[in-house]
Amino acid sequence: MVGSDHEVECIRDVNRLAEEALANAWKRDFSGLFFASILVLWFGFLLISIIIFGHIELWPIIWGLVLFNICNKVFNLFVTSSCSSLFQGLAHESRHDFSNIAISLMHLTIISLAVVTLIAREARVFGLEKMSLHEVLYSKPWPGAHITVGTSCGYFAYDQWDMLRKHLYNPRSPSRFIHHVILLICFSLAIYYNNCINYVTLTLVCEVHNVILQLRKVRKLLSTKQTRHSWGNSMMWFLNWMTYLTTRLAFHFCITMKLFYDAPKFPQGFEWSMKFMGMLSLNVFNLNLGKNLWKIHRKERVCVRLRQ
Repeated sequence: MVGSDHEVECIRDVNRLAEEALANAWKRDFSGLFFASILVLWFGFLLISIIIFGHIELWPIIWGLVLFNICNKVFNLFVTSSCSSLFQGLAHESRHDFSNIAISLMHLTIISLAVVTLIAREARVFGLEKMSLHEVLYSKPWPGAHITVGTSCGYFAYDQWDMLRKHLYNPRSPSRFIHHVILLICFSLAIYYNNCINYVTLTLVCEVHNVILQLRKVRKLLSTKQTRHSWGNSMMWFLNWMTYLTTRLAFHFCITMKLFYDAPKFPQGFEWSMKFMGMLSLNVFNLNLGKNLWKIHRKERVCVRLRQ
């Protein structure tokens, strides 16, 4: 009985959490209002830049924003209705969470494949040494990098709005909002000024790890308590840590050090400072994510031992 009590305490009930999220939906909290205001200001900047100042190079951001909103509508209209048996065990609010994860997984798969293909092609044609030169990373965007960064930027805007309207966030710890705002600003300005696009493209390698994170969430939503502790879960954690340490922690650290050593090569002004502070923020986010992943992993291992 003691082990059973601990097990119940260890494993969160997804439907219960989703019902709590619905109860809090559209409540006036500072985090929601603050980040909604930032999103509106960002979108205003985007429209003014395109319509008034003629920065048509920003169009991939609009393309990404529209694309993932359409995908969200299609998913909710057709996929959930045609696969009703798959979702019948989920509360209505959990389906909102599931649709958010599904669109996120689609974005991550597209962008990670695009980025890995793009980098592999450049390395094969020009070699790692030449493609890592500051002049190339700063002012000579690789073919396809512009639309890849813009589409991803549009997704971050869509995802922020989707989380706001469905209240898929914790008002006391809006770390995902902070992450999205940093990327919206850095990505938009990189496209606006047409520089550092290759630097930004390299940061998107971490989407490979995010694919594993989202697959784990999908598996957790659709699996039973017994299957959550099977060998498949162990394999998922192995892939999780492997991609976290390589494509996220190590890769972002190397980009940060590259920016640090190339600081004298940047033009004078706020540009280098903004890029460097953005990468520092991402490194802090990565460390915090690793800490949270370790806590979850340790908790699941304790639950497995209690079940045995």
